[in-house]
Amino acid sequence: MANYKTKIAIVEDNATARMNLRSHLMALGEFDIASYSNGKELRNGLRTIEFDVVVTDFHLGQSKNGVEWIQYLIEAKLLKASTGLVFLTSDRLPQTISQILDIHPDVLIIKPYTIKTLHSSMHHYLMMRKKLLPALEYLDAEQPSQALKFIDKSMKEGLSKRARSDFTKLKGRLLINEQQYEKAADLYKNVLDKSSNVLWAHWGLIKSEYMSGQWRHCQNMLNNLLNEQLTKDKAYEWMACVEIGKENYSLAERLLDNIKENDLTIPATKLKVLSYKMQGRSEDAIRLLEKKRQSNFTVKERFDEYTIELARYHLQLAESSALNDRAPKLNAAKCLIGNANRTILDQQTQHQRDFMLALASLLEGDMQRAEKIVHDKTVGDAKNAKLTTMVDAIKVWFGLGDEEKAREIWVECDRKLSAKDDQIDQILADNLIVETEKALGLSEEKAKKINDEGMVHYLGNKIDEAVDLFYRAHMLCPDVPAFTLNLLQCLSDLRRADYKGQKTLLLVDALRDKELSPSNLKRFTIIKKKLEANPDVFTVNEIEDELTESVA
Repeated sequence: MANYKTKIAIVEDNATARMNLRSHLMALGEFDIASYSNGKELRNGLRTIEFDVVVTDFHLGQSKNGVEWIQYLIEAKLLKASTGLVFLTSDRLPQTISQILDIHPDVLIIKPYTIKTLHSSMHHYLMMRKKLLPALEYLDAEQPSQALKFIDKSMKEGLSKRARSDFTKLKGRLLINEQQYEKAADLYKNVLDKSSNVLWAHWGLIKSEYMSGQWRHCQNMLNNLLNEQLTKDKAYEWMACVEIGKENYSLAERLLDNIKENDLTIPATKLKVLSYKMQGRSEDAIRLLEKKRQSNFTVKERFDEYTIELARYHLQLAESSALNDRAPKLNAAKCLIGNANRTILDQQTQHQRDFMLALASLLEGDMQRAEKIVHDKTVGDAKNAKLTTMVDAIKVWFGLGDEEKAREIWVECDRKLSAKDDQIDQILADNLIVETEKALGLSEEKAKKINDEGMVHYLGNKIDEAVDLFYRAHMLCPDVPAFTLNLLQCLSDLRRADYKGQKTLLLVDALRDKELSPSNLKRFTIIKKKLEANPDVFTVNEIEDELTESVA
């Protein structure tokens, strides 16, 4: 390892800028550097080389931008967990900067940069990377707890102020990945107490509060960020996520209206489509997807993604229609699927196409054709696919009577969903999975299962873990009193006025007229007394809700 050279990938569509960047980096030390003009070339390079650092421009010509490519490569598991991300951009627009910041780059350099700026930024990052190397190696070995131990040990031994900031940043990311949201929130609050201008700590705290169900705290922070030009659009996306989680679809739509349609990112577009869909406004959803699709006609990867989203929307409309009304929607879906996948470049795309076409055949009542399309598909194929494709696979195999395969994927869906740390991805996938479970009659079975898991955590005094499981059981089957009571019990123990928009006192109201077993009635009576004794703790300040309405 003494002669190991750091492997760096440069992704820049301008040939002159690419060569200049390479020569500047070579002046910093001995590296193995490979250069690419776009994300597609980088993807092909990653099949044979494991890069330590990717240095990419944001705009990559007639292609997806740098952030979209990095997100794709992470999802496709082509980037190591430890891969460093360095972004370059001459674009100072808020939607560009906020997109970059949202994936937590290690370095962001604004063009035009001086050689001194580039050298200083990269020299510091590469020096810190050496110090953090043991933690990064633990990450690649899927041992995040060991990485955290190394970071804690190093910080106790003493670090320079700048080094401590880098160690703290990685620790925050690890805590979120490990779903230790309360600890992550404390870490980011501590950073902001010392310096309120640290943007990565603002985003880290928002994500921690969101993931831990502290949505009111999250909204307060987002309201403040609306005044910051660089973060305004991303703040609206976050606020829309919160409102969709609370099933306030009209308010989510109005929040997203603050972002110009041309500036909507792919995830934000999907959020807006979901808000339209949940309000029964299919024409608006189709119009938006078609407009985004046509405006990205020259960017093939983005055009394909919008095309697939539009095809999926037509499939969903067909699912909710009578058999004799499905033909126009299914024909539109099949044409779009073919249009998007004329040049299939990877297995993930192939699986996506095949399961969607098989689902279309099932909806047409042609089981034989559906079976023919997926006859060579394995559970492994579905498990390694996107969550949307996994949901399609569940529907197809349930429809074909292969319940064993469907259930195996169903279990994997839950694991994959819980591992997602992107709030938009999580809320979109969760909505799709819950909708599918309801359509297949699996909601009650799922609710019972996760309620039992919650009870195990609760009895083991892991109340923070239990509360989310009881919340999910309650949301799946809100009419089952035991699930609501379990959620209420956790909130009273945690002294929380609400969790993900479910207000403690409203849960009490929901249970008043329900028929409870003698033991549950006794629990309910004790909980009510506890709440009544602490009105200052359990009363939600409605002013915060009014503030969100006024922002929209």
